[in-house]
Amino acid sequence: MELQRQDALAIPAVKKQVWTNARFLVLWLASAFTNLAFSVYLLTESWYVVQRLGLENWLGIVMMTTTIPRVLLMTFAGVLADRIRRSTILAYANGIRVVFVAAMVILVMENALSIWGLLGFALIYGVLDAFHGPASSSMLPNIVEREHLVRGNSILQTTNQLTLLFGPALAGLLMKFASFEASFAAAAAFLLVGAAAVRFLRDPGPSAEKQREPFLRQLKDGIVYMKSFPFLLTLMIVSMILNMLFAGPVSSGVPILVNRAFAGDVLALSYMESAIAFGMMGGAAWVGIMQPKRRRGVLAMFFVTLSGVGVVLLSLITEVWQGVALMFAMGFFIALCNVLIATLIQQMVRPDMMGRVQGVLGTTAMGLMPVSLAIVSALLSAGIGISGIMLTAGLIMVAFMVIILATVKSVRTVD
Repeated sequence: MELQRQDALAIPAVKKQVWTNARFLVLWLASAFTNLAFSVYLLTESWYVVQRLGLENWLGIVMMTTTIPRVLLMTFAGVLADRIRRSTILAYANGIRVVFVAAMVILVMENALSIWGLLGFALIYGVLDAFHGPASSSMLPNIVEREHLVRGNSILQTTNQLTLLFGPALAGLLMKFASFEASFAAAAAFLLVGAAAVRFLRDPGPSAEKQREPFLRQLKDGIVYMKSFPFLLTLMIVSMILNMLFAGPVSSGVPILVNRAFAGDVLALSYMESAIAFGMMGGAAWVGIMQPKRRRGVLAMFFVTLSGVGVVLLSLITEVWQGVALMFAMGFFIALCNVLIATLIQQMVRPDMMGRVQGVLGTTAMGLMPVSLAIVSALLSAGIGISGIMLTAGLIMVAFMVIILATVKSVRTVD
């Protein structure tokens, strides 16, 4: 079994349940506010492009601009997460984002935030998120016991999705009854709370020996280490293809679908975005309660396949309630997959390699996302409807996952 090949370094830890572990509670609080900020920011940015600027064909380009730095920098950020204290990286990444989002508020108030300015802020946000991602995703194994990883991941995912449920709803209400600048200001405030909370997190830092190792050598060691796990290699390929099929058509497609099909009602967009977050909250809670321990690889890939079916059906909706129901179901299946995969990775990988593995996986997962967003923008500019784009992407996604489940042995054998 893959998990039996783990050669994990021993890390001293107190035997505590997750809810009585002070360091876990700090991580939980910081993660919740950071995700709340992200959901408010992302919906506000998307609706600003579509409604205030009237440039819906640029929406994919804006998202692509945020994604490119993650692709280019996340692998190196993963090495950094194994070289310095991860809580320090999280605090600085959030703190700097507070400054830039606050600057956006001022520009919006002065009616001076053009599409080019927005692209600049999107680029900066993406750079900082590239460093935040690997540090955040590799923290949990150093904070909770191995046997509590499923529960810990479930709690974090459930809470984060709860914040993502309220985030779009809050952003929608702020934009409808207040202003764009009020919504951006709320995102900055939540980031500030996340940055302050993580300063109280005292996670174990790397050894002095690890800090002295050459940067590129550590990067090479991480890649060589990953090659010894067939399941991780399969996961890299699957993540890359699926994010290409999902990111552009769904992430940039839903706001456009709402704008065209439901007369640009921001509350309809808010309901649908909140539905996927509510579904993810339910899925994460369910898997935390059930805690499956067998054939988790097969289960995760099966849930991804069901998400592809959801994309196909989403392209055919004619009523808001249909979109809400489908987004909920897709969120439920995605969360099940996320918790299972996160736990498998955390149980397979040595803690001193966790940042590098998360960085490489993050890079490969996002590698084709800019291409996906660019393709969707190009197709929209060519006059192809978003419904047709989503239908095609969903069908390819389902076919690809059926092939993976039928032919890849490492998926069927990992527990």
